Amino acid sequence: MENAPSRLTTRAGLAVLAAVSLLALVETASAIVAPYRAPTDADWRAAAGAIRAGFRPGDLIVAAPAWADSILRTHLGDLIPVEVAGRLDDERFPRVWEVSQRGARDAAARRGAVAEERRFGALTVRRVERDPEPVRYDFVARWSDARVSRRGAAGASVDCPPVGDRAQCPGAGDNFVRRQIVEVDTRLRVALLAPPASQATTVVEYPDVPLGRTLVVATGLSNVWMRKAAAGTVDLRVFVGGAEAASFTTANDDGWVVRRIDTSARAGQVAAVRFEITSAAPQSRQFALAAEARR
Repeated sequence: MENAPSRLTTRAGLAVLAAVSLLALVETASAIVAPYRAPTDADWRAAAGAIRAGFRPGDLIVAAPAWADSILRTHLGDLIPVEVAGRLDDERFPRVWEVSQRGARDAAARRGAVAEERRFGALTVRRVERDPEPVRYDFVARWSDARVSRRGAAGASVDCPPVGDRAQCPGAGDNFVRRQIVEVDTRLRVALLAPPASQATTVVEYPDVPLGRTLVVATGLSNVWMRKAAAGTVDLRVFVGGAEAASFTTANDDGWVVRRIDTSARAGQVAAVRFEITSAAPQSRQFALAAEARR
């Protein structure tokens, strides 16, 4: 005859059953309540109206969570130009409007003080004010100032003259530099697209850059299909006034990486800034670069 289950075993089984039943009830309740917690179109219209009433040129508008960005742009897209949507980062903006739901917060709105907060149904609108980082020179916006060349392994250089919308290096159709909207880590950015050349260095030099205290450089690999097709890394060396200031390596999984180079010793000066791009495995490497001299 089999032994009867002990009281301890029975109690444990009942506890597990109770926990599973409670979880099922919570999930069911959440599924029923969630649609009623979602913002309505009227909520979005009211929130957009409040932002329009207080908006100033140079403000940043963000959605939290980020997946609501497409809805945000339906209502306020005319106040989010391409250059803002594809920004290097959030630090240049003195005022940030955050449209939040379900308690979410956007990283852009975490620094600074909340100057205004209002509820519109299921949406919360916050206006955050903070000390911005003024941009002295935007390398992407001023990309036509750059002198582009390709330096071979033996040291000989050839110029890459302007051809249409790009600086095209001779003898290699995919070795060019141009301003473009790129996709890095599933987000669009406005950047310089500079695919590296085989056994050569792509040189992008800006001869007269007004420097501040910081040089901010962002890099990433564009195009999800190209990231799937290859795994080679891309190396970037940054020179300021002829001296190497930093070097970075960018890989598939890095996403959009923002780095800061201290240029306080040259603040207020005008100097050449040079970017040198190389890769040991350049196939399918859509290297994207953005930079700003700040403060």
